[in-house]
Amino acid sequence: MGGATNICSDKTGTLTENKMTVVEGVIASNEFRAVNELETLDTGVSRLLIQSTTLNIEEATIIRPPGKPMEFIGNVTECALLIFSEKLGANYKELQETYPPIKKWGFTSHRKKMSSVIKVDGTVRLLCKGAAEMVLQKCEYTLNPDGTVSPFTSATVKHYQDKVSEIAAKGLRCICLAYRDFNDVPEWDENYDGIGFEEKLVCVGIVGIEDPLRPEVPHSVALCRRAGITVRMVTGDNILTACKIARDCGILTSGDFMEGPDFSNKTDEEIDEILPRLQVLARSTPADKFRLVTCLRANGEVVAVTGDGTNDAPALSAADVGLAMGIAGTQVAKQAADIIILDDNFASIVKSVMWGRCVYDNIRKFLQFQLTVNVVALIVAFIGAVTDYGTPLTAIQLLWVNLIMDTMAALALGTEKPTLRLLNRKPYGKSGKLITWIMWRNILGHGLFQTGILFAILFAINNETGASLLFPGVYSGKAQMEIDQPSVHYTMVFNTFVLLQVFNEINSRKVNLRILLFSLKIH
Repeated sequence: MGGATNICSDKTGTLTENKMTVVEGVIASNEFRAVNELETLDTGVSRLLIQSTTLNIEEATIIRPPGKPMEFIGNVTECALLIFSEKLGANYKELQETYPPIKKWGFTSHRKKMSSVIKVDGTVRLLCKGAAEMVLQKCEYTLNPDGTVSPFTSATVKHYQDKVSEIAAKGLRCICLAYRDFNDVPEWDENYDGIGFEEKLVCVGIVGIEDPLRPEVPHSVALCRRAGITVRMVTGDNILTACKIARDCGILTSGDFMEGPDFSNKTDEEIDEILPRLQVLARSTPADKFRLVTCLRANGEVVAVTGDGTNDAPALSAADVGLAMGIAGTQVAKQAADIIILDDNFASIVKSVMWGRCVYDNIRKFLQFQLTVNVVALIVAFIGAVTDYGTPLTAIQLLWVNLIMDTMAALALGTEKPTLRLLNRKPYGKSGKLITWIMWRNILGHGLFQTGILFAILFAINNETGASLLFPGVYSGKAQMEIDQPSVHYTMVFNTFVLLQVFNEINSRKVNLRILLFSLKIH
């Protein structure tokens, strides 16, 4: 994550709070912006609306046990519809027991809708809900305010299409509710996915579901932009909804946006041309997400991808870093990912970038320090050994230096916490070197400086008397060893060497061009 140059993020739950609520819509040509405005609906219309929002749901959606506040668990979109129906006076549990489903075609990223077949009052009824623009294409009739049904006219179609655009432009998720009645239970093949039955539908209405933007997301996206990371939104929502949310959180600026079908029809060469400007990919499928990731990686980018569904597993595996959602993510997605975001929050992804860069820098600091120690020790020990001045650093002393310096340096340089300053530079990407030219400059510069000081102490000796020119009363290590006395001279060389490493550890805190070694940490 420290080297990530691109983050392909989901919208729902990552950029938004994943707390959906029905806030407006059109039911049987009646526009509403509050639930109480639907109290005057015709009985038949209200009944169809309740059936569409309570009986056409996934089996995983359950109700809290008795004695606790009413709360639905499951798909957040369906939970919003269930809460909406509850406000209309529906008893979800009773309806489920009264009208068990005969057949279901579940929601998929390809179909963008789901359907359930129930039997009500001797009539077999297919209930369909899904992406507004997808379901409206299958509708040929509309439900009137008095409960009657009339064919779609050009004016009716335009009215619904304009309403979809208006709702989506506000950043709301548009869901269309529709149904179709059969005289008897149709015969269908078990492998069918609704083709032939989800046709000639009657449009009950459209609801707009609000999913508020997480308040910390705009700041987090701005931090990513400052850090040189391109954030792209990849979502299955309507293009207008996606663009509205992307603008609010700062992802969509002056770049391009595209829908999944247009993206899938382009060649790899055309995609490579638009990739630098592409910021939003709406109405996308898992195949589109996988292709986007592979194209970005082929262009030398380090890509991080967020995902929560089973279908996201290929994209999570193909990315350099796969980020699965800990709350909404499936087990398959978590197994395919490298990191699990426990709170499903985009701000946590930014923290992972900071920690990645911090760990990478800490490794660099430790390497810079250790290489300087080793270079100086090697040069001094070798030069001293091949001259007439003896070996200034013994094996025991070098082992002691390694023991102390490795431990203290690892603790001091390897445990620094991340700061916001780490986001003030561009990512190192795939081409970043572990040891940069700046680090080599520091290593060689510090090494030559230390070597010069140690050589001055080692070689500043009067050749006639063997006395040190820098320290009166101290004689060369070789002369003292010849008379079997402890070497004060070599001890001073060793102590100076150790103290130089202590100061060098402070210098090694910087592996870039910053001169200030001490600064306030901003967490």
